[in-house]
Amino acid sequence: MACRILFFSRGRGRGHAIPDIAIVRELQALRPDVEVQFVSYGTGAQTFAAHGIPVIDLQMPDVNSVAATTVLAGRAIAATGPDLVVAHEEFSAMPVAKIFALPTVMITDFFSQPGMLSMESLCFAEQVLLLGERGRFSEPPSVKGKVKYLGPVLRDFTYRRQDRSKARAELGLAEKATVITVCPGSWTEAMAPAYDLVMAAFDRLKSPDKQIVWMAGADENLLRRRAHRRPDVTILAADWQIDRRMVASDLVVTKANRMTVIELASLGIRTLSLSYGLNQVDEECISSLPTNETIPISKLTPRRLEKALARPEPAPVKFRSRSCARKLAELL
Repeated sequence: MACRILFFSRGRGRGHAIPDIAIVRELQALRPDVEVQFVSYGTGAQTFAAHGIPVIDLQMPDVNSVAATTVLAGRAIAATGPDLVVAHEEFSAMPVAKIFALPTVMITDFFSQPGMLSMESLCFAEQVLLLGERGRFSEPPSVKGKVKYLGPVLRDFTYRRQDRSKARAELGLAEKATVITVCPGSWTEAMAPAYDLVMAAFDRLKSPDKQIVWMAGADENLLRRRAHRRPDVTILAADWQIDRRMVASDLVVTKANRMTVIELASLGIRTLSLSYGLNQVDEECISSLPTNETIPISKLTPRRLEKALARPEPAPVKFRSRSCARKLAELL
């Protein structure tokens, strides 16, 4: 008899939906009898839809209330009657699943201080699969004996750094151009403004041929208006061949969104991460990566951007990464 999994994927940004798609594809290759129904909202739900994957859309924005998420998660569980509830950092799903006496698995790549609602909810998880290294975060008392450390989920990218010339040719970028890509993740300009400072620094670069590509997401229309059709600026909502865009870049600027920085590190691409003091977990996760430099947003100057571009290209970071899908299959 098939095992039915209700998989809650946090909807803020694409950093949960993309690895969750990879996890479930591998899981279903290992266990064809497993049926998985995704649940998400906001950008996460849009990402599943863009990949043609059915999703229960909770019809909430990326940033939402715990109370609303809890109620809607309960309704989704009641409507689908799963055998197992899995949640990728959608912490409200854990206690709600226990109202229905269902087994639970939490996927996360961080722990925070005990006493926070997110950490307290972990006492309702039978297993916690941590997509990171042992020792980076202290385990909350509620998860003692439940945690399996797996390392990050890394997608099988088509393009690698040695494919830079090919990637640039396909994207219409000059071989010797200075190419900067901005990947802000789910941090919009309203939350963490960067456009003016980044563009001021970019405009003063002394490169005769330079291009900046901004993965704008929800800010696409706003930034298109501000770019004024400049030929050296490309504004995109998304790029589903993001590995091609990554390897075509000399430097990627982020807002310290950890999954993006980790993926770029695995490709050996330099990153400059802008800190707003809002993203402490992400900054801790990327703090030791030799491919990355994190600076306060207030310190971004043309000179800092030039220095980031001048850093020697690092070797790709080799992560210890065990299969999250295989561990899930073992738990079924």
